[in-house]
Amino acid sequence: MSGWNDYITNLTASSHHIQRAAIVGYPDGAVWARTEGANLFQASESELKTLVSGFANPNDVPARGADLEKVHYIVPRADDTFIFGKKDKSGFFAAKTAKAVLIAVYKGESAEGSEVRTAVEKLAAYLTQSGY
Repeated sequence: MSGWNDYITNLTASSHHIQRAAIVGYPDGAVWARTEGANLFQASESELKTLVSGFANPNDVPARGADLEKVHYIVPRADDTFIFGKKDKSGFFAAKTAKAVLIAVYKGESAEGSEVRTAVEKLAAYLTQSGY
């Protein structure tokens, strides 16, 4: 793949339930790539910094939840490499590698969420093996 945008393209192609996605730097939260156009990933710099910082203290994240794109999500699960946020019939998965955080926002129920989670975790594993 020739750039970070190619990873976003492959991630969104791996599950049609993914509405928007981004790859941001860890630990700064700077956007490396994101979905564009009608599916523009629009999380603010502040939201991304807060989300990324949650990986340092994952036990605190469920109590405060997470905000992305002006939506507040409950967080039923967070650990040092993975944060899952849920609101109604939508949610997000964020997976941390050594240098990046992959974020996928999706719509759907449990089965769709499982598909999205698998896609995010596979890409995170690939980037980790590649030194990112």
